[in-house]
Amino acid sequence: MAKQYSPEVLALRDRVKLGNEKLFKAWQQIRELNSAEWSYQMELWYQAGKKLNVLCIELNLKGYGDCLYLENGKKTKSCLDNADGFWCQVCPSSIRYWDKELMSLGGANNEQRKITS
Repeated sequence: MAKQYSPEVLALRDRVKLGNEKLFKAWQQIRELNSAEWSYQMELWYQAGKKLNVLCIELNLKGYGDCLYLENGKKTKSCLDNADGFWCQVCPSSIRYWDKELMSLGGANNEQRKITS
């Protein structure tokens, strides 16, 4: 049975989710800038990320510990393998989905990752 959250918590979750998406889009734009503008915009991006992290902590404190992209028990967005290169800036999940996805990728270093995890 899916955990039920208050409207306040769901609104905060949606705000954090939107923040993740905005920061990713900003990062895509920033990486195309020249060096002088890049430094300035990266500082703004970094500060916005710190604020989003505080909201994510608040979300955890209010009892939310799921993936932002979990709907009806299924993830709608992968942590690592998205066509657009998306990744979450913050993650309130108590389950380390990204770690599980990384381990399922396989590859030459997979055995070493298992040993050091």
